[in-house]
Amino acid sequence: MTLACAAGLALASMAFVVPAQGASPQADLAAKTAQAKALQAKIDAANDKADALDQELVDAQDAVAQANAQIAATEHGISVAQANTTKLRVELGGRAATLYMGAGNTDPFQIDATDVRELGSRAQYSAAAAQQDQNLLDQLRISQEQLGIQQKTLESQKSQAQSHQNAVEAAQKDLQSLTKQQEQLLGQVKGQMKTLVAQVQQQQQQAQEAAARARVATFTGGGGGGGGGGGGGDTGINPGPLPAPSGGAAAAIAYAQAQLGKPYIYAGVGPAGYDCSGLTMMAWAQGGVSMAHGSQSQYDSFPKVPIADLQPGDLVFFGVSGPANHHVGLYVGNGTMIEAPHTGAYVRYSSIYRPDLVPLGSRP
Repeated sequence: MTLACAAGLALASMAFVVPAQGASPQADLAAKTAQAKALQAKIDAANDKADALDQELVDAQDAVAQANAQIAATEHGISVAQANTTKLRVELGGRAATLYMGAGNTDPFQIDATDVRELGSRAQYSAAAAQQDQNLLDQLRISQEQLGIQQKTLESQKSQAQSHQNAVEAAQKDLQSLTKQQEQLLGQVKGQMKTLVAQVQQQQQQAQEAAARARVATFTGGGGGGGGGGGGGDTGINPGPLPAPSGGAAAAIAYAQAQLGKPYIYAGVGPAGYDCSGLTMMAWAQGGVSMAHGSQSQYDSFPKVPIADLQPGDLVFFGVSGPANHHVGLYVGNGTMIEAPHTGAYVRYSSIYRPDLVPLGSRP
């Protein structure tokens, strides 16, 4: 499924329509903007998939390690059973030799027997002891065979776990390659957009100057009107100093801000780099709160907060299956979080308003 989705990204990148020759800069810019948004959406989807693969790889590596440990224990059991079998065979051989050498004697064990009945009872005891040893030898052989079967089963399980790990690693490499191609294409589109934006701004400036001259000519003594700009959604920039609800939250945010620009590192907990849950875990450690390394564990461990009631320091989560999440960030206010996004990216401010935002955050 991962490879199919990644291949779909590559195919989809070629499906964008190039604006017609002679179209206006505004039309060209609109087309390029739509193309950039579509590319960014596909890159974000690939990054989410890469994040999920990171977690899957951890599970696969654990499965291989567990199989290795079980195989080692089974091999030790086989070795012990083999040693016990060898020891028992030596004892049986020695006992048989003693009986053989004393075959012509009335007392093969050099025991002073007073009558035939006593000799008979001792012979019966020797036969019983030999039978018991033989039974034990049979049990050891059966145990050894069972351990051998178990070892083969464990080897098969290890092989399957290793194959799964190899498949995940291969999928990660393919996805990284395809994502890099998408990012290069997005960079080209953004470069073209900059040229178009400059052209549009120049046209707008010329139109504004012409409109101003017309107003002066028509309305003598009239004043010019001012324009106001209103911000829409959050742009993912530093929201500025916002009061934290507690000293712990303030310490967590301060720590996260100090990590801005550091690279995403798989399973990283700093100080050189972080993964998403490693950053939030270390940030809140400065605030005196201990939490597990894992976005799902962090979601499950603390009281839930509706998105509308988020406060700086809360944790926000992302996942295609609601509470079953794969990513976490540290909320800092005004719709913004600090996150360690994905491989190839760096700790940054980012908007929390994504399609896979989980409707409940957690408050450590």
